[in-house]
Amino acid sequence: MSCRPARAALLVLLVLSACSKSSPGPADPGGERVCTQIGCVNGLRLTLVKATPWTAGEYVFTVDLDGASVTCKGALPLKACDQGSALTCDVEDKVMIGESGCALPVEQHGFSDIQIFGTPARVNLTIARDGQPLHSGELTPTYVSSRPNGPDCEPECHGAGTEIALP
Repeated sequence: MSCRPARAALLVLLVLSACSKSSPGPADPGGERVCTQIGCVNGLRLTLVKATPWTAGEYVFTVDLDGASVTCKGALPLKACDQGSALTCDVEDKVMIGESGCALPVEQHGFSDIQIFGTPARVNLTIARDGQPLHSGELTPTYVSSRPNGPDCEPECHGAGTEIALP
């Protein structure tokens, strides 16, 4: 019988405990609290699912977060990767829209997801291209709590996610 699986498990436990003594958490066999140091971002992630390639044009994303509006504007094709983001938002640190394909041919440029920071109870999302609506809808997210560093360890994270189907 080989001892390799037991050695591997012991090695994993030693590495985890060596990296995690700084925060209070669940008790290890020696009575000390053991927590890892994983961080998290509270929020809502909306994955944009498009059946066809994105079309060149001027895009406006309007996100209403419990009555507070954020508008992000930009265009496809995207700027060159080293020229920064193609979209700009009128309110900072509330919404981030993923851009995809800046190093690829322009027919492969698009938007991938929308990250909403915080935990709004109600979200209205409108996406338009060249003034024509592509999507309009309301979401009432159900956030899930998690503790990535252990059951009694900080931080406590609150996140939700869903897909948004676009034509």
